[in-house]
Amino acid sequence: MNNNPLKADVTPLREHAAPTPPRRWLGALAHCIEQTECRAADGSVSLEAGLDALAELWVGQRRKDGAVHWAGNGGSSTIAGHLSQDLLNRGGVRSLTFNDPALLTCMANDYGYADVFQRPLAAIARTGEALMAISSSGMSGNIIAAASQALDMGLELVTFSAFGADNRLRQLPAALSFYVPTHTYGQAELAHGALLHAALDWLEGIHPK
Repeated sequence: MNNNPLKADVTPLREHAAPTPPRRWLGALAHCIEQTECRAADGSVSLEAGLDALAELWVGQRRKDGAVHWAGNGGSSTIAGHLSQDLLNRGGVRSLTFNDPALLTCMANDYGYADVFQRPLAAIARTGEALMAISSSGMSGNIIAAASQALDMGLELVTFSAFGADNRLRQLPAALSFYVPTHTYGQAELAHGALLHAALDWLEGIHPK
């Protein structure tokens, strides 16, 4: 059990696993993307329907001049930053991250790392906007806190997770939830990025800014 409130509780990876040849690794990546499980508020939907719904959610924010907020740690943080600027630049949607070093270190120093996303979200976001919460393990405490804050504020919550199918992030009542069935960090991160790019390309094609 994790007794440190500032340390994310993550599902351990398999130890001492045999190395995977690169071509097989890439095949596994393609497979886990295809096997991604998507849920909407009213139940499971196909991946195609889920990505279409995500594009429509973003367009909805653009039409009402709402904002899409992003939260992620480590590799997920870079995905958040990359897709946030793409969504703004290519999709014409107001899109914001909480990755500024001064902001992160201020929040961590003053309140603890568990609150580095939740506190800025509470101050900046408005009811009806959206939060994209990304966590490979689905167990990062600060991502759970931000996602819970989003729900309390009436934001549209979209989650991306992997590792255990019963991870905490996936259990939250999100507007959309994408779960990638892999226990490999690289595959989880690349799959999350690919899915987000797919939705953005679709948005750009059917609803150009």
